[in-house]
Amino acid sequence: MNKAKPTSPFRLASLLHLQKHPKLALQLFKNPNPNANDTEAPPLKPFRYNLLHYDLIITKLGRAKMFDEMQQILHQLKHDTRVIPEEIIFCNVISFYGRARLLEHALQVFDEMPSFNVQRTVKSLNTLLNALLTCGKLDRMKELFISFNLKAIAVLDGLCSNLKIIMNDSQVRVTG
Repeated sequence: MNKAKPTSPFRLASLLHLQKHPKLALQLFKNPNPNANDTEAPPLKPFRYNLLHYDLIITKLGRAKMFDEMQQILHQLKHDTRVIPEEIIFCNVISFYGRARLLEHALQVFDEMPSFNVQRTVKSLNTLLNALLTCGKLDRMKELFISFNLKAIAVLDGLCSNLKIIMNDSQVRVTG
């Protein structure tokens, strides 16, 4: 009888990358070793996910607008002590919520970033400001821009500099 080898982290990343259907990718992510439930097989150790696994599945779920499932994966990531997330993952999540006009969710993700041990920088601020702009929330955008502690950010990039100029102008205009 052939015993199935457990899925390696490299193989799971490859399978997640190749899988076009987000529901199947989620199923694969949640259960990378489907034969592990056999009563004859010795129990396997819990699968060791890495940052790439989380990035791939969050991106697939966000693009498919499967936000509840994406939130479950973020919750799992928060409690996975072996993985240290990067800011770009949260920027992507904020962008997904912004494009879907789910502004409160985008703001919540931005607010929760420190609880993941991820420092918010100008990149995540810009992403959130862009989500606010996409939703047409210019007043909220101005409030956030003013209230955010810009002293903690070493370098302002082009978007923040442009926003600062716009915010100093007495009339806020959106061109498109």
